Amino acid sequence: MKLDAFDQSTALVVSQVKRTANLHGKPAILVQGRSDTLVPVNHASRAYYGMNQVTEGAASQVRYYEVQNAQHFDAFITAFPGYQQRLVPLHRYVINALDLMYAHLKTGAALPPSQVVRTTPRGVTTPVPAITAANVPPIAATPAAADAITFAAGTLTIPE
Repeated sequence: MKLDAFDQSTALVVSQVKRTANLHGKPAILVQGRSDTLVPVNHASRAYYGMNQVTEGAASQVRYYEVQNAQHFDAFITAFPGYQQRLVPLHRYVINALDLMYAHLKTGAALPPSQVVRTTPRGVTTPVPAITAANVPPIAATPAAADAITFAAGTLTIPE
């Protein structure tokens, strides 16, 4: 397959962003489930966020939200026994992040700092209780200190 000049240029820019994590100060949000075993956080979002922080430093507008008890295959939650009791839908946080970014771009609202979002699984009872807001709290505008993801002196710190 032959790429035209536009496609070649776009492919070059995409490869540079992936390699350097330099978004040139553009805002971006990374959302990943901590329980994702197919795309582990250490080899995906954590690595990219850390590289972005090294590359852009204080100019970075990248935020990283790591969601406990979530993984990227929400369809598995209802398809396989045991998933409903142990996992929460990550999609809820993708929508939350998109709403935050829209408000940021439209009105200049501040993006919440990077954080671990603490969720509560529904438990292993039968029947499985309905999911409630208590199970999936929103991304906090100001996370508790114990939930803040920080980067300082070349070290990415992510609370347990």
